[in-house]
Amino acid sequence: MFVPKWKKDATKFDVGVNYNEKRGYQSSIPKPVIDILGDPERIRFVVKGKKIELVSGDDEK
Repeated sequence: MFVPKWKKDATKFDVGVNYNEKRGYQSSIPKPVIDILGDPERIRFVVKGKKIELVSGDDEK
């Protein structure tokens, strides 16, 4: 299994996206992103025009 190493000061994270017929599109979330989100049980994608914001789903916004 390949586990990527992220630079400590990284601010951009490229990850692959694949399609599963039963689950839909899926990807892995880099550990630095999860750490910043506070290790949430869920995440939320917020559509803002043509941009997407990712936030902790534990936060009620």
